[in-house]
Amino acid sequence: MLNETTPQAGAANDIESASYMDELPKIWGKRWGAQSEIGHLRSVMVSRPSDNEASPEVRDDPHFFASQGSFPNLDLMRRQHKELVKVLLDFGSEVIYFDPPAETIGPYGRLRMLWAPASAFVINGGAIVPRYGLAPWRRGFEALLARKLGELGCPILCTIHGDGVFELGGNCQWLDPKHLVIGVGKTTNMEGVRQVWPVFKDAGVEDIHLTTFKNVIHLDMAFGMASDWVAVVDPRCLEPSFLSYLRRKGIDLVEVDPVEADNSACNTLVLKPGVVVLPAGNPKTAKALRERSVEVIEVDMSEFVKTGGGPHCATAGLVRDPGPLLPR
Repeated sequence: MLNETTPQAGAANDIESASYMDELPKIWGKRWGAQSEIGHLRSVMVSRPSDNEASPEVRDDPHFFASQGSFPNLDLMRRQHKELVKVLLDFGSEVIYFDPPAETIGPYGRLRMLWAPASAFVINGGAIVPRYGLAPWRRGFEALLARKLGELGCPILCTIHGDGVFELGGNCQWLDPKHLVIGVGKTTNMEGVRQVWPVFKDAGVEDIHLTTFKNVIHLDMAFGMASDWVAVVDPRCLEPSFLSYLRRKGIDLVEVDPVEADNSACNTLVLKPGVVVLPAGNPKTAKALRERSVEVIEVDMSEFVKTGGGPHCATAGLVRDPGPLLPR
């Protein structure tokens, strides 16, 4: 006799046909995946600025910590972070805090930029854990990210290892769930790309476009999606062939004024199709986006700009709607 726990007829066939993504929320708690820059951001991880950003170690050796002698006002930085979080909550995002210890030590000393968890890179099905390259004051952050992802129940699909270097959150940009741009440079090498290539293919990526960039630490400081299909770019840092590739894909490019690009104008964060967070103080970029019917939410992030980032760096998408597909 069948009871409530006995599989019904045909259940074995259902189990055999169930995909990994079908079972993901039942086993791992969420349908993990933020394989888009423009779909509705449903769940996001942030990290409140801590004393690590202006520690005595940073002040004593600003060259090593790449601070260029510009130190953030921590009180103001924390207020600005609260404003960013408020915007996320207002648009219905679940906000999860990842707050490392106030004094976080890595293999080369005190860590910095712990407010920027974007390297916790979640694709359809789980996360890819980075390995940092250029900045020794970030190495060790990946272990903290991996522990936090495990605590949340997010599967880890790949960890960059060996000779691989890949800072994913800053050097990967989705055009849509099937089209991915990867920036290769000092913060991502070809061995790192080789390690993740099959993982991306398994997640449904059909086209991976590699490009180089210059004068910035990450691609997302020179190229950011702002809506469907509008992007902001800093041509000083990008290959002409890459800009041509974007235009062939049907993307309208807003070329950002150099002064505004230096104010992190390209480090955009889309909340849902047609709505973007832009660091305040970039009026030309904001005007150009509004002329393209993009709703622009300006958030003061001046203290984050001092440490080398913006709203895209300050957020790690955990769950995001796929969003629209490229028109061509």
